[in-house]
Amino acid sequence: MNILIKITYDGTNFHGFQSQPDERTVEGELNKGLAKTLKEEVKVFYAGRTDRGVHALGQYANFYSDTTIDIGNLPKVINYNLPEDVSVVAAKFVPEDFHARYDAKLKKYRYVIHRSRYRNSLLLNRAYEYPYEVDPDRMRKALSYLLGEHDFNSFMGKGAVVKDSIRTIERIDVIEDGDFLYLDFVAKAFLKNMIRIVTGTALEIGRGQREIEYMKEALEKKKRKASGPTAPACGLYLVDVKY
Repeated sequence: MNILIKITYDGTNFHGFQSQPDERTVEGELNKGLAKTLKEEVKVFYAGRTDRGVHALGQYANFYSDTTIDIGNLPKVINYNLPEDVSVVAAKFVPEDFHARYDAKLKKYRYVIHRSRYRNSLLLNRAYEYPYEVDPDRMRKALSYLLGEHDFNSFMGKGAVVKDSIRTIERIDVIEDGDFLYLDFVAKAFLKNMIRIVTGTALEIGRGQREIEYMKEALEKKKRKASGPTAPACGLYLVDVKY
């Protein structure tokens, strides 16, 4: 049976998602938890990776197992074998040829910015505390230059290993909610640190430190030094994956 699970995690105390020798990772904990639950080693296929400190509300993975555990009760049993900062929140059977990564059509990420003059202790490692006034309309205009297919080399983090830096962004929404500002990104795939670098650049434009056209110029230069700073990982969430 091919089983798909939905996963949430707090990325604060992980060295990223992907398994690494001698480091605590989300993938490592999930693989151990599934092995204990299923009483066997299984090959797990994940929808994608997130960087160190990035959170997830909707990560997905599939694996093959003949477990006799009821599918409705499976998340609870898996969670018993997981640390508190990782949880499985749903499970269902999927077609035999389903693949969590290759069948993903779109991924949605949200970057959370807290725009208060004072920090909120309940948002520790959950949002970017940004005590400055920004103009969301300036950010929207700047971010509109990134829609569609482009070479995003200027917004790619150091050390990324990719075939090319061409990606297609379907949508970027800037949402105001009291002291919070949400930046929602939708695309099939993103580059390493891409959303965080775009966010850092957009915030400089929103503060008036850069002109709106700066985003367009950075995109066209195709060099990392042409864009703005990398926003902290704590504000970024993988919200969901569309299949």
